[in-house]
Amino acid sequence: MHDTQPTITNDGELEAYKQGLQTMNGACAEREQRLCDVRDDPVKLEGARSSLLHIYRRRQGIIDAIEAYERQKTAQRA
Repeated sequence: MHDTQPTITNDGELEAYKQGLQTMNGACAEREQRLCDVRDDPVKLEGARSSLLHIYRRRQGIIDAIEAYERQKTAQRA
């Protein structure tokens, strides 16, 4: 499950997506820590899980877009 991101059309966009991925990785780490911090509170735990799932979906969409662009570039070179 992931959120679909706009198609990457050039190397400049690719670099922006890679930078965005680094930002998302940091946000994921923060939410993972939050999940651990609230594990004893069922109400907060559910909210932390939901937040983590949301960011994971967005992150995976970015990863998928990067991989699709890189596959396209490889195919063009072949």
